[in-house]
Formats: sequence, C-alpha cells, structure tokens
Amino acid sequence: MQKNFACLGVLLVSALLLAGCSASGMKNVEQSGFLGDYSQMKQGGDGDAALTYIKPNADFKPYTKIMFERVAVTLAPSSESNEIDPSMLVELTNYYQNALVEAVKDGYEVVEQPGPDVLWVRAAITDVEPSNPVANTMSSIVPVGMVVAAGAKATSDANLGTGEAASEIEVLDSMSKERLAAAVDRRQGGKSAFRGKWVDTEQAFDYWAKRFRERLDELRGM
Repeated sequence: MQKNFACLGVLLVSALLLAGCSASGMKNVEQSGFLGDYSQMKQGGDGDAALTYIKPNADFKPYTKIMFERVAVTLAPSSESNEIDPSMLVELTNYYQNALVEAVKDGYEVVEQPGPDVLWVRAAITDVEPSNPVANTMSSIVPVGMVVAAGAKATSDANLGTGEAASEIEVLDSMSKERLAAAVDRRQGGKSAFRGKWVDTEQAFDYWAKRFRERLDELRGM
C-alpha cells in the first residue's frame, strides 16, 4: 500500500512539472480595426507574430529615439473582454505600457515629441482572457485532464483554463506618419498549476515588449 501511495506521489509531482509548459503563440488572430489597413499584413513564420509587415527597404538605422503613444484597448468584435472590470483593463494597459518602455530604455531614448530620428509606436490590447486557476490546476494534476487539455489545444488552438491576450502594434516615422512595421499577435499561457488569474496576460505583454526590442535591434543591424 505504501509503495502504491509513493508511486502516486511521483506521478502527481511529475504531472505538476510537466504542466509548466511555456506560453505559445496562436495563429487564429482577429483584426480589431486598430491598425486600420491590414492589406499589407502577411502570415508570420515560426517565432514571428501571427501577422506581420515590414516596409521593404526601410532604413531603421537613423532611429535612435522612440515615442510611445498611450497603449489603447480596442477590442476585437468577438472579444468578451468588455465583461472585465474597467479598472483591471487600466491596470493591464499600464503594465503593457511599462513593459514596452522598460524593454527599450537602456538602448533608445524615450521621448514625447516627434523628430527625424524618432519612431512613433502605437500599441493596443485587442483581447484579454483571464486564466481559470481551478480548471488550470485540475487539468494539470489529473492525467486524464492533461490529455483532454492537449486534445483541446490540438483541435481548437486553445488550452483549457489558461489565459490569453491579443495585441496589435504599429511603428511609424514620427514626422511623415509613414508605416514602417506592424504586427498582430495572440498568445496563450502555459499549463502551469496554481497560476494567478492574470499571470498569462502579463507574460504575453512581457513577451511582446521583449520581442519588439529584439526585432528593432535586428532591423537596425545591432
């Protein structure tokens, strides 16, 4: 009997460890209208946003400063985020705004006025779905639940109980207002037990901010 309990304990611990899969991108994004024109967007490759655009032959090298517009909330038509407490949406926009600024401030000057060497960055939260800690935990520690969750992701591009977030971002020349780059993306949380309600959403914002900095450095040849 003790041996059986010990084996059960090992299985549960293993399930919890396996449940800590990382967040992942989703390709079934919806256009919210924030970007206005989506005709330039193309399907992103592995590691890219779901939809992307970079102006051909654009020279990003001269841009050493960034002007961030206040992060907006522009919900996609099918979003259920309008049921979320408005004060929480304010907290989430503040979090995303700070994540973007923190990601670039050690390599670029963050300014408030346009200029010939200034990029104008516009970003919007287009959907947020909180994780369900109970469902997430149960599907993480019960082997059958783990199978169901994996099946759900395979067929519907969604994880049971995990949070999701979607965003659109646009980079323009601050003087001419010409679009230089744009992206539309959606991410879902990992299967981690005992997860906070908004952890997945915040991690999505952290990921986009970090990826924005990395991509900008690449475009500038850094």
